[in-house]
Amino acid sequence: MQQGPQYPYPQYQPYQQPGYPPPKSGGKTVLIVVLVVAGVLVLAGAGVGAFFLLTADHKRAGAAPSSTAAAGEPDKYSSLPRCSEVGSRMNNLPPLSSDAPAEPASTSDDKIQLSQLSCSWTKSGSSTGTLSMFLAKSNQPGSGNGPGYAKAGYENAVDDGAKPITEKIGKATKAADVDYGQSGAMQCGVRFYQGNVDATVIVTAADTTDRNVERCRRNAHSLAKAASESLE
Repeated sequence: MQQGPQYPYPQYQPYQQPGYPPPKSGGKTVLIVVLVVAGVLVLAGAGVGAFFLLTADHKRAGAAPSSTAAAGEPDKYSSLPRCSEVGSRMNNLPPLSSDAPAEPASTSDDKIQLSQLSCSWTKSGSSTGTLSMFLAKSNQPGSGNGPGYAKAGYENAVDDGAKPITEKIGKATKAADVDYGQSGAMQCGVRFYQGNVDATVIVTAADTTDRNVERCRRNAHSLAKAASESLE
């Protein structure tokens, strides 16, 4: 009987380790499915990320811008009068010692700029009057820091014992009588604030024998009124 062609070597068979079955023919299909699923998840993740990003941008674009403008009482005054302007509103004042303009004053409050006017009317044998006015200008317009400084000065005086005045003192927002020690010549004072100006008036009796408190207070009120009305 004629035999078919003989091969010089036996046909190749994949190596199999004992106990392990041969790989199934569907492995490539499973790998493709896994890769497709992974790709879908990656695209889904990218889509979610894009949604949050666009949403955040949309909210930022649509939200109303936050206001940085401060809300408060505006500064009413930008300058202080000269001492002669105050004195011109009164009669029979002693001579004015100096008519120097207001000068910058130091302050620990970094929200304002402070300037001070100091006036003195003196004469031997006569009552004397002094005036100190502080102008507080807000560094940030409209913040209310200037008027707040002036108001705080008045309120501190009241907390220390100054008595609020019920009658109107010029154009002052509020005013109070201040009592001083009476060990020497009698003194009467008025503390008032007006807008962003804090002012103190002191009247000193001519000598230690003058104990007329009513007259002293009346003179102090008159000088405070003149100071208040000189503010423009």
